[in-house]
Amino acid sequence: MKWLSNRYAYPLVILAMIASIGLQSAWLVQLFHAQQVQVKRDLDQAVDNAARMSEYLSVVSGNENKENFRNFFLSPEWLQLKQAYTHMRRMGIKSRFETDIKNDSTRITIGLRIANDKYKAKKTKVISIFDEGETLESVMKSDKKDLKRMDSLVQWESRRLGICEESFYVLYDYRTGRPESAKDGERAQRADYKSARIGYNLHFFIHTYQLVVPSVTKTVLYRMRYYLVSSLLMILLTGLAFWFLFKVMRSERLYTSARLAFTGNMTHELKTPVAVIEAALDSITRYQLTNDPAKLENYLNISKNEINRLNAMIDKVLNLEQLDNGKINLRPELYDVQQGLESVVSSMKLRNYSGSVTIDYIPSEEPCFVDGDPVHLTNVFYNLMDNAIKYSGPQAAITVSCTSLKDQVTVKIEDNGPGIAKIYQERIFERFFRIPENPDIHTVKGTGLGLHYVKEIINRHGGKIEVSEGAKKGAVFTIYLPAYYEI
Repeated sequence: MKWLSNRYAYPLVILAMIASIGLQSAWLVQLFHAQQVQVKRDLDQAVDNAARMSEYLSVVSGNENKENFRNFFLSPEWLQLKQAYTHMRRMGIKSRFETDIKNDSTRITIGLRIANDKYKAKKTKVISIFDEGETLESVMKSDKKDLKRMDSLVQWESRRLGICEESFYVLYDYRTGRPESAKDGERAQRADYKSARIGYNLHFFIHTYQLVVPSVTKTVLYRMRYYLVSSLLMILLTGLAFWFLFKVMRSERLYTSARLAFTGNMTHELKTPVAVIEAALDSITRYQLTNDPAKLENYLNISKNEINRLNAMIDKVLNLEQLDNGKINLRPELYDVQQGLESVVSSMKLRNYSGSVTIDYIPSEEPCFVDGDPVHLTNVFYNLMDNAIKYSGPQAAITVSCTSLKDQVTVKIEDNGPGIAKIYQERIFERFFRIPENPDIHTVKGTGLGLHYVKEIINRHGGKIEVSEGAKKGAVFTIYLPAYYEI
């Protein structure tokens, strides 16, 4: 499993992410094209609706209350017939269109003349017949008015369908089919969408109208917004899932390595007192030390110290296991932090360090009371001072201080050791972790459990612990505990 995860895990995850992104991208591209087609259909519908209404409004005057009149000129069938007539003129079909709207009926005459042979363009004279009283000037004025109405209706229909793209229209000469503006005609050729050329007035055949939208991308993306967000979230969640999986795998590997290192270190730690005790007892029996009380007492004291050391290591492991399993229940009470520090400092000074350890305790002038468990807080101070002495070398100089602020008690333990690099200042509180010197080799023997226990106890008391560099090299451990208040 380790071979599989180390060699293939990252490539497989990268391949899976590439495949996921590729599939999502392909789906989004297909969806983009489908939405693009739909937007163009909606624009066609908007233009058709506007043209139908524009033609109806051009002839409705005086017939507003006639239901049959309204239904006919607003019907899609009439629009198709009218536009078909407009489009067929480009095929060389000669045509005639007449309207005669009276009070009781409306007559529309459409005449088509189709050449039987292949059509050959000829110069013919186009005859436009206006109603009585109309002139070319009045007709052009009315056409301009109808054009403005047509464009307004198109814009309204487009907004109603949720399309708010930048657009313009191109006018084509009804007879020649040429654009009124050559520049607009060229722009229309490059646009994402251009409608069919459509008539907008039933009486006049002067221009045809074409809606042009340079780009429909904004509308397409807006309609795809939920799909885009969901795809992005899917890719993001997939990436986070893989990241979390790798983090768990990495943590598991580190934990396994640390546990193996802990087992090796603990084995050596346990073997040392056992070997010393075995040697002492063997010497007592081999050399008949019962006849030499002084040597006997010395060997017994050595054995007693090693047994105490062995018990301390076992208690440390058991306490941490119980703490992790939630089996340790703190018994908080009014606890004098300075009294606890003084007892630990006195105990350290009594230990045999060959006179090479200096412990300077700086008490606070103000009382330092907290609501804490005396046993565990004392163990915390003991662990920190013991580490400071072990890692400070042969000439250890330890400074312990306690201060009390309004709502907080601060304890500092500073040593003159090699210090702790910043990259390890957070990790030293992890279970089993020890600062590497050489792979699996530590000058100072230990279990990697002490600081983890310290942090857990401090956290359970509602405090926190920090480590920093000392003024003269070394390390400074600072404990912050909430001060005790009587209610």
